[in-house]
Amino acid sequence: MKTIVFYDGVCGLCQRSIAYLAKADKKRKLLFAPLNGKTYKSVYGEIPSPLTSLKVYSNEQTFEKSSAVLYLCRLLGGWHIFFLLFYLIPRFVRDFCYDQIATHRKKIMCILIPNLKSDERFLL
Repeated sequence: MKTIVFYDGVCGLCQRSIAYLAKADKKRKLLFAPLNGKTYKSVYGEIPSPLTSLKVYSNEQTFEKSSAVLYLCRLLGGWHIFFLLFYLIPRFVRDFCYDQIATHRKKIMCILIPNLKSDERFLL
């Protein structure tokens, strides 16, 4: 079973993070789809508003915000498992930090347009 990473397709920080994940995913376990796309709608039924939270769908489970990030670190393995120490921090604190970044993310980086045709892991 593949894991689907849902992200905000118009956010530069999100797009750069997804580009990093696609490169770091050596075993090609991850699929990527925008929060406002067809794949998201087929899994969850409706498009979220606003598009502020990373979501990871794997084995019929959904991980959001900081838990999604830590789940991805576990999947990637290698040096990424260092970040699993953040599980020691209560989720409400981790998610507060996540929300602060999400609130200001569009100011952080410009938009990067990925070449979607070159990688079949990018879904609509």
